[in-house]
Amino acid sequence: MAQKPGDEYVDFLDDMGVAVTHLPQNVGEQVRVARIAAMERTKAAICAAQAKEAYGLEQDIIARHEAEGAYKEYPNRGAGAEVALARKEAQRLGSRFISYSRSMIEHMPYTYDALERGELNEDRAMLLVRETNQLDPGIRELIDRKIAGERGAFDGVGDKGLLARVKKEVLAFSNAAEMINHGDAMNKRRITVTPTPDGMMRVSGLLPVIQGVAFKEALAKAASKRRSTEDKRTEAQVMADIVVERVTGQEMASRPPLMINVVMTDRSLLAGDSEPAFIKGYGIVSAEYARWLMAGDRTGPDGENEAEAWVRRLYTAPVSGQLVAMESEARILPQKLKDLISIRDQFCRTPYCDAPIRHHDHVYQVARGGKTTEVNADGRCVRCNQTKETSGWEEFVILGPRHTILIKTPSGQMYRAMAPPLPGTPESPPPGSTDSIVPTSP
Repeated sequence: MAQKPGDEYVDFLDDMGVAVTHLPQNVGEQVRVARIAAMERTKAAICAAQAKEAYGLEQDIIARHEAEGAYKEYPNRGAGAEVALARKEAQRLGSRFISYSRSMIEHMPYTYDALERGELNEDRAMLLVRETNQLDPGIRELIDRKIAGERGAFDGVGDKGLLARVKKEVLAFSNAAEMINHGDAMNKRRITVTPTPDGMMRVSGLLPVIQGVAFKEALAKAASKRRSTEDKRTEAQVMADIVVERVTGQEMASRPPLMINVVMTDRSLLAGDSEPAFIKGYGIVSAEYARWLMAGDRTGPDGENEAEAWVRRLYTAPVSGQLVAMESEARILPQKLKDLISIRDQFCRTPYCDAPIRHHDHVYQVARGGKTTEVNADGRCVRCNQTKETSGWEEFVILGPRHTILIKTPSGQMYRAMAPPLPGTPESPPPGSTDSIVPTSP
């Protein structure tokens, strides 16, 4: 619920947004195609204007902090968060957008003009900025002029063609960045585990060439030795099981010990209700699967596929959906309270940020009188938890259908962050349920 400052151009942009949704529809194909093209040009021009506003906002915040003598090492502190909230995206993307805007406006004027004219869209403009980001400003400006200096230079050029063009120009001037990337590959190695919508977990990794080749060959060799003629598993299944066994230390991949936090209603567990459940670390699952998980898989021969599982059941209140609250006199949140908050919040509580929870902290700070309770605690990613300590940034717990936080930014904008619905609660709050909110923090 961003606050309007009374600027006539804000009203104009809002009116334009409404107007384009009411265009007459009794037109032919030719007009529709012309409209689509015109809308694309307008979108690009708005993206250019938005970049200019983000750049100007950063300069305003820097000037204010310099006048206040605050944040001398990071004078633009808070700018990325303001932009991210206004653009309805994660905070890290707000900082990235400001960096992109600054680079384009200060060092790539031809790219900016092409975006403003609608010859580039925002994604392609970002591609040009990103691929030239590590170059000396003078070289960057030369490449900008060469690639984007003429009107129509991007006609018919796709994303891959544009990427190849800018890489060719960059490497012609310097290959230092490419060599640094190759040399830094060891530091970038990683393994990620993410849930998929089909009841699976995707394990992916990024390894330097030498490690990747060695991993691939060793895995294929181990799989060929392990698989027998009686084994009904595919080669891919054998390789997956080998990775699980070696990482977990288990003799059989099909029987890992588990401790699973399942949030569901008592109706789903005991009365066969269809209300879905929530598994910490994965997400929403069907009530039938949750019941099957608790009963154990008995389908395998001699229990071969049965996982040894300990399941912690957490119930939601029948109306509000709140988990059982916990309180503590300690300044640092106890581990069990952190676990409860992680289950309640699921992701970082800053609006539009879906980052994993890394910090569990007080909404209303202890230094200002905040208490260590479930109500006055939330889960945040590292960046968002640090941003809330910025001067002029205030947060309060307010009454709502679910745990709700009111965020006020230094620019005076206000946003409401509501915890996601847990099993047994509606996706959207009932009409009028947030009309009479009052602060619950001091």
